[in-house]
Amino acid sequence: MTNAKPTRSLARRGFLRSCGLAAAAATLPLSFSMRRRALAQPRADQKFLFVITASGGGSIIDSFLPIAQSEAPNASAAESLVIYPDAAVERPMGSAIKVVRNLPIEGPFQSRFEQAQLVRNHYRDMCVVTVEGTSVNHVIAQKRAMTGAGIDGGRTLLEAMAMTHGEDLLLPNCNMANGGYLEPGDRADVPARMRSEIIADPVLYSVSTHGYAGLPSAPSADAIEQARGVRDRLDDASAFSRRHAASALRSRYLELRRDVLPQLEGQDLIHRLLMIRSSEAFPLDEYGLGLDAEQNAQLERLLTVFPDLASDQLQAQAALGFLLARNGLTSAVGLGPSFAPNFLPDGRIPDTPIAFDYSHTNHVAAQNVMWSRVSMAIDGLVTLLKETPHGDGSMWDRSLVYVATDFGRTKERPRGSLSFSSGHHLNNGNLFLSPMLKGNRVFGGVDPATCLTYGFDPLTGDPAPGTVMREGHLYSLVAQALGIDFAGRYDMSGLIR
Repeated sequence: MTNAKPTRSLARRGFLRSCGLAAAAATLPLSFSMRRRALAQPRADQKFLFVITASGGGSIIDSFLPIAQSEAPNASAAESLVIYPDAAVERPMGSAIKVVRNLPIEGPFQSRFEQAQLVRNHYRDMCVVTVEGTSVNHVIAQKRAMTGAGIDGGRTLLEAMAMTHGEDLLLPNCNMANGGYLEPGDRADVPARMRSEIIADPVLYSVSTHGYAGLPSAPSADAIEQARGVRDRLDDASAFSRRHAASALRSRYLELRRDVLPQLEGQDLIHRLLMIRSSEAFPLDEYGLGLDAEQNAQLERLLTVFPDLASDQLQAQAALGFLLARNGLTSAVGLGPSFAPNFLPDGRIPDTPIAFDYSHTNHVAAQNVMWSRVSMAIDGLVTLLKETPHGDGSMWDRSLVYVATDFGRTKERPRGSLSFSSGHHLNNGNLFLSPMLKGNRVFGGVDPATCLTYGFDPLTGDPAPGTVMREGHLYSLVAQALGIDFAGRYDMSGLIR
């Protein structure tokens, strides 16, 4: 787009193409409801699940379960295992959870959010749960983190949440993550509308929810509806329609086009989910897509919490996830950094390349920078949920955040080295945040002589050295806290508030 002001004759599709959204505007989502329903604020009993992915192998001993040097059993362990100097580890006042501080990382990759701030702000609702996974392949391990390694017949947590708490929602399951976290589950009885609606561009996702808003010379809405009606009658009378009258795929497509698209347009999601203001780069006012006073106030608050959301995909994902839940559209959201780093206007690169898997090149830098990134997204999201009224409390009262990851990292380092690489390792742990869980707790523990985590008694929460927890325990914990029933669910009562 040039610096010259666009004319009114500029086609909307050309504008969208210049924004990189032509494909999004030309296609319909494939997982919307098949029934008409009115969009409303979330029900009083609505619950929300946010899965934030630490792609590439976020290691719990490099974040929220570190071993400080003074805790090492001997000098040899302190020098040859992934153990941090005491000054690099903080336990905020009142918190039972420790965290690795932001470290002075040299190089171009810098994230300014202090992960210790996440603990200071929200430790009462935080818990660390140890686990030992069953795969060190990225895509397989990511999918197992979402399915509990198939404990619920292969249903993902997002699908299970949508089926339990999203039946009357327009977009019950929205996913902005990547890799195996995007994979659908393996249960054939999951309805198509409960599968993930995949969102590639959160900043301008709203533009894909309307077929004609913003066209400079668009016919009236009534005229468009009449034209659509004629098209539908011609479709039904065609030889193709008669030949494929029993086709489930055709029926699904027509329901999406005839039922869902009008709902999307009627709910004004093109404005309610928009997260940018009209500007020279995005002249929304020229196309009648500017925001009203209430929407501007909402965007102002989002920009206070996520100031770089226009250029930072992770901030934009967290902001859109909040808006989808706040507007009564969804019950289950997946989001997380991809393997591609962001480049911010001030020159910062806040992610390491290939996210946490950059640990293969520089373990400490990758873990520290990327945990800062994930902590930033969690802190902003939880802050917004806490301040948003819902029923007699806030949205946070009915929310759960699960920080999913592929696997841990190897626990050894060259003796005394501060810069080293690490490989994939099954042993790890995960972070959870929710007022529905027993917060300010570590369930399980870590052996300072090996840096390996160990399990706990799921009925009491008491540590149980010599045992390990599996992906199915984490899945069961989320399910039990959110009232999702299924055969074979572990009883995780010791962790439930």
